[in-house]
Amino acid sequence: MRPGEGRECTLPASLAAATGADYDELMGASGAAFTAAIDVETWDPIAAAPLDEATLERAARAAGVQVDRVTPPFDDEMRELVFERVVEAIDAKLPPLIRGAVGPAEFGLIVGYDRGSRTDGAAPEPTFLVRTYFDRGEEPTRIGWDAFAGEGHGEPVFLDPAERPARDRLVRDAIAVAASAADESGRALATWLAALRDEARWTDPRHGGTAAFADHVMRTILADKRRAAARYLRAARGSVEPRIGADLLRAAEAYGHVVDAAEKAGVGPFDPQIAARFVEGGQRRAWANLLETAIRFESDAHDAIRSADAALR
Repeated sequence: MRPGEGRECTLPASLAAATGADYDELMGASGAAFTAAIDVETWDPIAAAPLDEATLERAARAAGVQVDRVTPPFDDEMRELVFERVVEAIDAKLPPLIRGAVGPAEFGLIVGYDRGSRTDGAAPEPTFLVRTYFDRGEEPTRIGWDAFAGEGHGEPVFLDPAERPARDRLVRDAIAVAASAADESGRALATWLAALRDEARWTDPRHGGTAAFADHVMRTILADKRRAAARYLRAARGSVEPRIGADLLRAAEAYGHVVDAAEKAGVGPFDPQIAARFVEGGQRRAWANLLETAIRFESDAHDAIRSADAALR
């Protein structure tokens, strides 16, 4: 679970790791693969990540589980119950998700625990082993009860087995979500493009360096989403009529061009030299031109998805 390695959306990636489900399948069925979002005021890259409750519920449904979110802080009695439930979940090989355990309020997994020991007769303090995109080093991060601070900050999400709907139902619902997200995604990308071409935003080198990092993260997430969308739509053709499958293939091909544009601008692990080139302007303007092209392909994909959605109704 590392950034820049091809599974960039922490919610579906964590859920896929916990359940053994396919990442692209969860990205598509949840609708995460088809969204685009931006925080134009603060340029916070977390806005690009699908972290909302509806995405979680749809992804869990596609993975064949149902979620039970338990929001801290916990009193002593609740701590005991939560700890025992973590033990049960890990023993059942269905580890809980946890949001905001380390770093930003994104998802990871509770993968282990240590009951702790005391020699003074006091109750032992357990520790939890978590895997997140913000771990330092190869070993899991250890956290205590102090990390379970509140909503989105050390919030565990337990997974209970549930019946997975038929795939044709999941595909139908995914296409409907994709169609409903098209307009908002289009506006987000247009806002992104306008910000890239607003030279006044980039005059402050300190702001520009931070924004260059955020832009790189958002671009990497966009490429990951659209790559998953293309794969999902190609796989979904077997669940629909051939004429609808043609629309899905057309959308998949258009999304593939969006991925090409993002990769040409640069995705993956961040290099500080990227920020210098971005702030200087040449790289930023080149990305703006590529994003403009990508937006046209996004429009083609949206038209094809709307056509498929209309035919499925």
